[in-house]
This record gives sequence, structure tokens and C-alpha cells, in this order.
Amino acid sequence: MNLKLVKSLAEIINSLTPEEKEVLGTMINLVQDNNQPENQSWHEFIENTYGSIQDETFVRHSQGDFE
Repeated sequence: MNLKLVKSLAEIINSLTPEEKEVLGTMINLVQDNNQPENQSWHEFIENTYGSIQDETFVRHSQGDFE
């Protein structure tokens, strides 16, 4: 985790007006609770499709090194 980036983002977000924060929250789809009904269909999709692709060339590539 890049703590410098997180700190900078927190400072920016904290300087926003309430209206700007509301728009930002909508734009980036902040989710407070993964068990909310609107997220349930996504969880069901993942559970139903995980491991279903049989093509051996379809792999998740390395995500690099974490800081």
C-alpha cells in the first residue's frame, strides 16, 4: 500500500465541499457494505462463474510486486 498516496488522497477528499464529496462518492461508487442487496448479484455471479473457464490460455497474469 502506498501510504503517501493514501494520505494525499485523504487530504484532497477532506478539503472537498459536501456537494463535491457526494458527487465523488457517486463517480467512484464507494461501497461501505459488501452485503448490500445491490452487491448480492455480483457476489452470486462470481460464485457461479469462478473456475468455469476451461481454456488453459486464459490465466491471470502477474500483478507485479507489492510495496
